[in-house]
Amino acid sequence: MIKINKDKNIGKVLLVVEGESTEFYLLHKIFTRVFSYQYEKMDRMMKYRKYNEQDGINSSIFVINTRESAISTIISQDEFLDEIFEKLIVEYKFPVDRAAIFYVFDRDVKSNTDPVLIRNLLRSLSSSRDSNDFDRQGLLLLSYPCVESFVASNFIEDAIQLSFETGKELKQYLHSVKINQSRITEGTLLKAISEMMGAMQHLGVTEYSLDQFSDTNLFIFNQQEEHYLMNQKYKLMSLLCIILLDLGLVDIEEDII
Repeated sequence: MIKINKDKNIGKVLLVVEGESTEFYLLHKIFTRVFSYQYEKMDRMMKYRKYNEQDGINSSIFVINTRESAISTIISQDEFLDEIFEKLIVEYKFPVDRAAIFYVFDRDVKSNTDPVLIRNLLRSLSSSRDSNDFDRQGLLLLSYPCVESFVASNFIEDAIQLSFETGKELKQYLHSVKINQSRITEGTLLKAISEMMGAMQHLGVTEYSLDQFSDTNLFIFNQQEEHYLMNQKYKLMSLLCIILLDLGLVDIEEDII
């Protein structure tokens, strides 16, 4: 059984995403419609907006872009993210150093081309609240091949059985079967969580720790890379819902996985 905790105090949460539209839309949908948290966003053009503003709150979500839509920009030498973090702290009074941080990226071979770099990042970005071998805390969560896998998992039964090479192919498929992210609700989100847990089990995950998720992250990544080498496609799967588990917004009975 999966239960959503709508009144959970989650503190300050920072989400770093690569996309300019879909991720912002999905996260806004989850955190202001299914849940009811204050939600702020700032894209790579420094355009800022606040939604669902609430006074005197302890819980809020802030979503920002990396400079470019590539996972390598997490560690790029132009210090773009450091500048954004400083801006959040100084101008928006957002406590980056005390926030839970999640990096949400795609495993699309056309845009993120370096598996060695990705493995290193999965090792380092292993906890939303504790730093490991990285400059600050953060948990990297991938979608295979793209974040639209999360959209699919809201509506498609046993979605892990589907495979696509690129995000473009998946988007075309979702359009053809009339699956639209605007239809996501609390009920479909529960399904997406169940689909993610089932996909992890399908790939061979028998246990995991949200405090140190790197071993599980690497296991899933290696399973997906092996499948890609054999089939030139990734099994449809998104780890976006790990954010909800990590923040305590979802409870899952032990026999689910």
